[in-house]
Amino acid sequence: MTHLDTIEKAAQKLIALCQKEKQTKTDKAKMLEIQAEILEGIENLAECELCGAISEMIVTMTLADVTAKLCKTCGVKSLEVGKIQSSKQRTSRKRTPRTNTPKTSSAKPKPKTENTRSKRKETVEEPETPAMLHTRVESETGIKKTDVKRLHKIIQDIAAPMNPEHTLTYVQREAEIAKIKVEADALKKAVTLLNDNSGSQTASTV
Repeated sequence: MTHLDTIEKAAQKLIALCQKEKQTKTDKAKMLEIQAEILEGIENLAECELCGAISEMIVTMTLADVTAKLCKTCGVKSLEVGKIQSSKQRTSRKRTPRTNTPKTSSAKPKPKTENTRSKRKETVEEPETPAMLHTRVESETGIKKTDVKRLHKIIQDIAAPMNPEHTLTYVQREAEIAKIKVEADALKKAVTLLNDNSGSQTASTV
C-alpha cells in the first residue's frame, strides 16, 4: 500500500465519522488519530526538485557535479541527457548574454547580485515551520512526533486565549480523551514550546 492509498483510506474513515448523526468523545479521539495518520502520510511524500511533482519514488542522483532529488521520469531524462538541468540553471543561462554584451551595463549587475544575495539571506532566515517545531519539541521532550502534532492541534483549536496554566489543564484533559500517553513534565514543556510558537505565528499574521 502506497502513502497516497493510506491517506485516501484515512480520509474515507474521517468522512464516515463526520457523516454520523451524532458524534461522541470517542469519535473525536478517532478523528485525532486519523488526522495524525494523514499528516504522517503526507510528510512521507517527497517533491521532485526538477519538475516539482509529488512522488513516492524519489532518487538522489548526481551528474556532472550536480546533485538533486528526482522522480523516476526526470531521473531517466537526466540519464539520457547526461546532466541535471534545473529551471534555475535555464533562467541563469538566458540572463548571462544580456549582461555581457553591452559595455555600459557591466558595472550595473554588481548591486543586483548583492540584492539577490541579501534576498537569499532573507529566505534562509525564515520563521520556524511547523515541521521544524515538531522536530525540536520531540528532541527536547522525548515525545513522539505524531503525538507532538496532535498536542499542537489541540492548542491551535483553542477558541479564546488562555493563560499558560489553563492551557496546560485544557491540553491535559484533551490528551487523556485522545489517549495520548505523555509524562506530566514532558507534557508541560511541550505545551510551553508549542503555545509560544502558536502565539508568535498569530502575531506575525496580524
